Amino acid sequence: MANRNWASGGKIYSMHVQPVLIDCNFVVDSTNGNGLGIRNLKGPVVQNVYMNTSATPASGNPNPEAGTIIVPLQDNYSRSFGGFTSFVSATGTPVTTTTANTAAIVTSLGTSTTAQWTAVGFPSAYLNTTTGLPNVGASFIPTTSATIGGSATVAPIATAGSNIDHIETVGDPNQTIASNQPQTQGAQIILQCFKAGVATAPSNNTVISLAFYQSNSSVMTQGE
Repeated sequence: MANRNWASGGKIYSMHVQPVLIDCNFVVDSTNGNGLGIRNLKGPVVQNVYMNTSATPASGNPNPEAGTIIVPLQDNYSRSFGGFTSFVSATGTPVTTTTANTAAIVTSLGTSTTAQWTAVGFPSAYLNTTTGLPNVGASFIPTTSATIGGSATVAPIATAGSNIDHIETVGDPNQTIASNQPQTQGAQIILQCFKAGVATAPSNNTVISLAFYQSNSSVMTQGE
Protein backbone atom coordinates (compact mmCIF):
# COMPACT_ATOMS: atom_id res chain seq x y z
CA MET A 1 0.00 0.00 0.00
CA ALA A 2 1.45 3.38 -1.02
CA ASN A 3 0.86 5.21 2.26
CA ARG A 4 3.82 6.56 4.21
CA ASN A 5 1.93 6.26 7.51
CA TRP A 6 1.18 2.57 7.15
CA ALA A 7 3.13 0.25 9.42
CA SER A 8 2.87 -3.47 10.10
CA GLY A 9 -0.04 -4.08 12.43
CA GLY A 10 -1.63 -0.70 11.74
CA LYS A 11 -2.02 2.27 14.07
CA ILE A 12 -5.53 1.83 15.44
CA TYR A 13 -5.91 0.31 18.91
CA SER A 14 -9.15 0.03 20.84
CA MET A 15 -9.63 -0.54 24.56
CA HIS A 16 -12.99 -2.12 23.78
CA VAL A 17 -13.29 -5.91 23.59
CA GLN A 18 -14.14 -7.17 20.10
CA PRO A 19 -15.11 -3.81 18.57
CA VAL A 20 -16.73 -3.89 15.12
CA LEU A 21 -16.77 -1.02 12.63
CA ILE A 22 -19.59 -1.27 10.09
CA ASP A 23 -19.75 1.09 7.13
CA CYS A 24 -21.93 1.55 4.06
CA ASN A 25 -22.74 4.05 1.36
CA PHE A 26 -25.70 4.52 -0.99
CA VAL A 27 -27.32 6.98 -3.37
CA VAL A 28 -30.53 8.75 -2.31
CA ASP A 29 -33.17 8.03 -4.96
CA SER A 30 -36.75 8.61 -3.78
CA THR A 31 -38.27 7.89 -7.21
CA ASN A 32 -36.46 4.63 -7.90
CA GLY A 33 -38.81 1.79 -8.79
CA ASN A 34 -37.11 -0.56 -6.32
CA GLY A 35 -39.22 0.99 -3.55
CA LEU A 36 -36.25 1.45 -1.20
CA GLY A 37 -35.83 5.20 -1.59
CA ILE A 38 -32.15 4.55 -2.36
CA ARG A 39 -29.97 2.67 -4.85
CA ASN A 40 -26.46 1.21 -5.10
CA LEU A 41 -26.11 0.15 -1.46
CA LYS A 42 -22.58 -1.03 -0.66
CA GLY A 43 -21.48 -2.26 2.75
CA PRO A 44 -20.83 -5.61 4.45
CA VAL A 45 -23.33 -6.88 7.08
CA VAL A 46 -25.78 -4.08 6.27
CA GLN A 47 -29.02 -5.87 5.45
CA ASN A 48 -30.62 -2.92 3.69
CA VAL A 49 -31.31 0.81 3.87
CA TYR A 50 -34.83 2.23 3.69
CA MET A 51 -35.85 5.82 2.97
CA ASN A 52 -38.96 7.64 1.78
CA THR A 53 -40.11 6.54 -1.67
CA SER A 54 -42.72 7.74 -4.15
CA ALA A 55 -42.86 4.24 -5.63
CA THR A 56 -44.59 1.24 -4.08
CA PRO A 57 -42.53 0.54 -0.94
CA ALA A 58 -40.40 -2.61 -1.07
CA SER A 59 -41.01 -5.38 1.43
CA GLY A 60 -39.64 -4.28 4.79
CA ASN A 61 -39.70 -0.56 3.95
CA PRO A 62 -42.23 1.25 6.20
CA ASN A 63 -41.78 4.30 3.93
CA PRO A 64 -40.68 6.74 6.64
CA GLU A 65 -41.11 10.48 6.31
CA ALA A 66 -38.69 12.30 4.02
CA GLY A 67 -35.16 12.50 5.39
CA THR A 68 -35.42 9.48 7.70
CA ILE A 69 -32.91 6.66 7.17
CA ILE A 70 -33.58 3.16 8.53
CA VAL A 71 -30.59 0.79 8.63
CA PRO A 72 -31.31 -2.85 9.56
CA LEU A 73 -28.10 -4.81 10.12
CA GLN A 74 -27.64 -8.51 9.45
CA ASP A 75 -26.35 -9.28 12.95
CA ASN A 76 -26.99 -8.36 16.57
CA TYR A 77 -24.47 -6.59 18.81
CA SER A 78 -24.22 -6.10 22.55
CA ARG A 79 -23.70 -2.35 22.47
CA SER A 80 -23.49 0.66 20.17
CA PHE A 81 -20.51 2.93 20.86
CA GLY A 82 -21.36 5.56 18.26
CA GLY A 83 -20.72 6.32 14.61
CA PHE A 84 -20.19 9.00 12.02
CA THR A 85 -21.66 10.17 8.73
CA SER A 86 -20.69 12.02 5.57
CA PHE A 87 -22.41 12.92 2.33
CA VAL A 88 -21.42 13.88 -1.20
CA SER A 89 -23.53 16.49 -2.96
CA ALA A 90 -25.55 15.66 -6.03
CA THR A 91 -24.21 16.99 -9.33
CA GLY A 92 -25.81 19.67 -11.47
CA THR A 93 -26.50 19.63 -15.22
CA PRO A 94 -23.54 18.38 -17.31
CA VAL A 95 -21.94 20.87 -19.71
CA THR A 96 -19.09 20.66 -22.24
CA THR A 97 -17.24 23.67 -20.85
CA THR A 98 -15.27 24.42 -17.71
CA THR A 99 -15.37 27.58 -15.61
CA ALA A 100 -12.04 28.69 -14.19
CA ASN A 101 -11.62 28.22 -10.43
CA THR A 102 -15.07 26.59 -10.04
CA ALA A 103 -15.11 22.96 -8.91
CA ALA A 104 -16.18 20.52 -11.62
CA ILE A 105 -17.04 16.82 -11.63
CA VAL A 106 -16.21 14.65 -14.63
CA THR A 107 -19.46 13.18 -15.99
CA SER A 108 -18.49 11.89 -19.45
CA LEU A 109 -15.24 11.37 -21.35
CA GLY A 110 -16.61 11.28 -24.90
CA THR A 111 -13.65 11.06 -27.31
CA SER A 112 -11.53 13.53 -25.35
CA THR A 113 -7.76 13.22 -25.12
CA THR A 114 -5.29 13.53 -22.27
CA ALA A 115 -4.07 16.84 -23.67
CA GLN A 116 -7.59 18.27 -23.70
CA TRP A 117 -8.12 17.47 -20.03
CA THR A 118 -4.77 18.79 -18.85
CA ALA A 119 -5.36 21.94 -20.92
CA VAL A 120 -8.39 22.83 -18.78
CA GLY A 121 -6.54 22.01 -15.58
CA PHE A 122 -7.17 18.39 -14.69
CA PRO A 123 -4.05 17.36 -12.67
CA SER A 124 -1.94 14.84 -14.56
CA ALA A 125 -1.12 13.08 -11.27
CA TYR A 126 -4.74 11.90 -11.03
CA LEU A 127 -5.23 10.65 -14.57
CA ASN A 128 -6.05 6.95 -14.93
CA THR A 129 -2.72 5.20 -15.42
CA THR A 130 -4.21 2.86 -18.03
CA THR A 131 -6.26 5.26 -20.15
CA GLY A 132 -4.44 8.50 -19.47
CA LEU A 133 -7.84 10.11 -18.89
CA PRO A 134 -9.74 11.18 -15.76
CA ASN A 135 -12.11 8.71 -14.14
CA VAL A 136 -15.80 9.60 -14.35
CA GLY A 137 -16.79 11.03 -10.98
CA ALA A 138 -13.42 12.68 -10.32
CA SER A 139 -13.48 16.32 -9.26
CA PHE A 140 -10.99 19.09 -10.02
CA ILE A 141 -10.58 22.86 -10.14
CA PRO A 142 -10.31 24.05 -13.76
CA THR A 143 -7.58 26.58 -14.47
CA THR A 144 -9.34 28.04 -17.50
CA SER A 145 -12.82 28.64 -18.90
CA ALA A 146 -12.98 26.65 -22.11
CA THR A 147 -14.63 23.87 -24.08
CA ILE A 148 -13.00 20.56 -23.13
CA GLY A 149 -13.36 18.95 -26.56
CA GLY A 150 -14.31 15.46 -27.69
CA SER A 151 -17.86 15.98 -26.38
CA ALA A 152 -16.56 15.42 -22.84
CA THR A 153 -18.73 16.86 -20.07
CA VAL A 154 -18.36 18.07 -16.52
CA ALA A 155 -20.94 19.21 -13.99
CA PRO A 156 -20.92 21.60 -11.05
CA ILE A 157 -22.34 20.69 -7.66
CA ALA A 158 -26.13 20.90 -7.73
CA THR A 159 -27.45 24.34 -6.76
CA ALA A 160 -28.85 23.10 -3.45
CA GLY A 161 -25.99 20.64 -2.91
CA SER A 162 -27.08 17.76 -0.73
CA ASN A 163 -29.82 20.00 0.77
CA ILE A 164 -28.87 18.84 4.29
CA ASP A 165 -26.27 19.99 6.81
CA HIS A 166 -26.08 17.06 9.22
CA ILE A 167 -27.50 13.66 10.19
CA GLU A 168 -28.53 12.64 13.70
CA THR A 169 -29.32 9.29 15.34
CA VAL A 170 -32.95 8.92 16.42
CA GLY A 171 -33.40 7.63 19.96
CA ASP A 172 -31.05 5.22 21.73
CA PRO A 173 -29.71 2.63 19.26
CA ASN A 174 -28.79 0.35 22.18
CA GLN A 175 -32.48 -0.42 22.61
CA THR A 176 -32.68 -2.08 19.18
CA ILE A 177 -29.09 -3.28 18.96
CA ALA A 178 -29.59 -6.70 20.56
CA SER A 179 -32.91 -8.02 19.34
CA ASN A 180 -34.75 -10.79 21.15
CA GLN A 181 -35.76 -12.18 17.77
CA PRO A 182 -33.82 -14.96 16.02
CA GLN A 183 -30.47 -13.99 14.51
CA THR A 184 -32.18 -13.37 11.17
CA GLN A 185 -33.62 -10.26 12.82
CA GLY A 186 -30.51 -8.14 13.35
CA ALA A 187 -29.98 -4.78 15.00
CA GLN A 188 -31.61 -1.64 13.63
CA ILE A 189 -30.50 1.98 13.67
CA ILE A 190 -32.64 4.97 12.63
CA LEU A 191 -31.23 8.34 11.59
CA GLN A 192 -32.70 11.69 10.53
CA CYS A 193 -31.34 14.25 8.07
CA PHE A 194 -31.55 17.95 8.98
CA LYS A 195 -31.07 21.36 7.40
CA ALA A 196 -30.97 24.44 9.63
CA GLY A 197 -32.61 22.50 12.45
CA VAL A 198 -35.49 21.19 10.35
CA ALA A 199 -35.96 17.55 9.33
CA THR A 200 -35.23 17.60 5.59
CA ALA A 201 -34.93 15.14 2.71
CA PRO A 202 -31.52 15.01 1.02
CA SER A 203 -31.47 15.84 -2.69
CA ASN A 204 -31.82 12.84 -4.95
CA ASN A 205 -28.44 11.55 -6.18
CA THR A 206 -26.73 12.61 -2.96
CA VAL A 207 -24.29 9.89 -1.84
CA ILE A 208 -24.53 9.19 1.89
CA SER A 209 -21.87 7.28 3.85
CA LEU A 210 -22.60 5.87 7.31
CA ALA A 211 -20.38 4.14 9.86
CA PHE A 212 -21.43 2.40 13.07
CA TYR A 213 -19.01 1.44 15.87
CA GLN A 214 -20.44 -1.59 17.69
CA SER A 215 -19.40 -4.06 20.38
CA ASN A 216 -19.42 -7.76 19.60
CA SER A 217 -18.73 -8.67 23.25
CA SER A 218 -20.63 -8.37 26.51
CA VAL A 219 -17.37 -7.72 28.41
CA MET A 220 -17.30 -4.19 29.84
CA THR A 221 -14.03 -2.29 30.11
CA GLN A 222 -13.05 0.38 32.63
CA GLY A 223 -14.95 3.62 32.15
CA GLU A 224 -18.05 2.05 30.57
